[in-house]
Amino acid sequence: MLPRSPGTVIIHGSVNTAGSSGLERTQGAQEVFEAAGYEVLVRQSTWAAQGETDDVEWMKTQVETAAPPVVGLIGLFNISYRCAMAAEAAGKPELPVVTFDFDPKTVDYLREGRIKATHIQRQYYQGYLVPYILYAIENIGLDATRKILAPQLADESRVDTGLDVVPGDKVDAYNDFLGSIDADQ
Repeated sequence: MLPRSPGTVIIHGSVNTAGSSGLERTQGAQEVFEAAGYEVLVRQSTWAAQGETDDVEWMKTQVETAAPPVVGLIGLFNISYRCAMAAEAAGKPELPVVTFDFDPKTVDYLREGRIKATHIQRQYYQGYLVPYILYAIENIGLDATRKILAPQLADESRVDTGLDVVPGDKVDAYNDFLGSIDADQ
């Protein structure tokens, strides 16, 4: 979705070392964009009451002033729809925006074409697997369970259930899929 570099990409993520998954997401995205030759600006996502206004204003200012110019925005939390709000506030609604999660505002922006795609945790599978993992630990032991789960382990204690990427034009199909497995995002 991005033009070739040079260009600047804004990441709406985390630089907070106290929140490892958000920091890891941000660092991973930053490494990929920098390796592709882009300049990267990271906005620490703001969760406080004034967060939406602060996030949108900061990103808007960067869209208006960054050199080289901003060529896209990516958000790494459920409040990532703010990237689309910032692009629009800067008068650049055509900038590609990719987000994270399936917040109702994100879904609305996907349907409007203001967000191109979103990444979604497989929360259903996270919950679905827990009783099976606990059952396995109880019946075959922790080491045997870890051996079975080894291909899905992100590290010593976390199972990677994967990620779905949903393009804006597939929102309804994805919702149908969630309905077919009785999942509610």
